[in-house]
Formats: sequence, C-alpha cells, structure tokens
Amino acid sequence: MSRKMSKSYLVVSIAMMSALAIIFDVFSDMLPFRVLWGMKIDFVGTVWVLSYFLYNLPVALPVSAITTLYIALFMPTGFVGAIMKFIATIPMFLIPAIVSRLPFFSKRNSKIFNNIFLTVGLCIIANIVSLVLATTVNYYWAIPLWTGTPTDQIVDVMFSGSFTAFIVFVAGMNVAQGIVDIVVPWVLAFKLKLSTTFGTW
Repeated sequence: MSRKMSKSYLVVSIAMMSALAIIFDVFSDMLPFRVLWGMKIDFVGTVWVLSYFLYNLPVALPVSAITTLYIALFMPTGFVGAIMKFIATIPMFLIPAIVSRLPFFSKRNSKIFNNIFLTVGLCIIANIVSLVLATTVNYYWAIPLWTGTPTDQIVDVMFSGSFTAFIVFVAGMNVAQGIVDIVVPWVLAFKLKLSTTFGTW
C-alpha cells in the first residue's frame, strides 16, 4: 500500500466520498423528476465511479455499499430503490475494473482510462450490462413491489400496452444515467486532473 493509501487515508477517502454520494441523493430526491416507480436521474453513481477512477475498488466498493445502505434505511425509495440503484450502477465501475485486469494492459492503473476510445467502449459495455440487469429486475421485481401493481398493468396505463415503448423508455433513462455516471467522473478525474491530485493508483 502506497503512502497515500495508508489506512487513515483509505478511511477518510471512503467517508468523504460516501458523504458526497449521500448529499447528491438527498438533493436529487427533492427534485420532481421521478417516474411512477421511482426511477430518476441523479449524480450518486458519478461519485461511485469517481471513487473508482481516483482510488480503485478499495474505496469504490465501500462507498457504493454505504450509499446503498443509507438509501435503504433513510430515503423514501427504501430498500427497493437502494437495490435498484446498486444493480444499475455497479457495472459502471466493475466493467472497467475487470477490463483493467486483462493481460494486454501492461500497466494496471487509472491512467489507462484517460484514453477516450477505451472509455467510450467501456461506457457502451457497462450500459448494456446495466440495462439488461436493471430492466429485468425492474419488470419482474421492483415495479410490482413498489407500486403494488403488476408491471403489465403499468405498461397498459403508461405505454398503451406497448411493451416495446416500456423497454425504450426504461432503456433511455438507464442509458442517460449510465452516460452521466461515466462521463462526468471521467471529465473530473482525467480532464480536470483530479486523478493526478488525489488519485492513489
């Protein structure tokens, strides 16, 4: 472990990034832009991905777990919203983490993500994984549990019975959120040089 990633630095980084993610979630919850079953666009995931870009998994994973627990215990969406946020967002930094460990990367550090083409490719892959997971869990678990209404009835009311329209709508929100979750922290970490100032890997 490097000097920067001493135990105290690790704890402080986790606490700081967790607090930032929670603050973003609290403020985003005050906004009216939320669909019937609780989906919204926010900046919580950007903090998780930024934590990965700056500090790697030892900070990103605890930050995501702490934020998820906070949402489950204290936010109006409860454990349903917390689980959906975790499922939809965790691929945004786990996919880059997996890719960074592939053998053709001679250097396993955050600088490999400074490549815009690599980041765009990872964003596409992560969004696909997130979309499949989030759409499936939303349809079969989250929406019926949250609304108390079978999803097909929600589709009938909101999308005139068109399952395709439902998929397109959910996909649109997830893709928009996924782009925000990767692009914003990428700009902060590599274009505004936060990775140089605060990064530890």
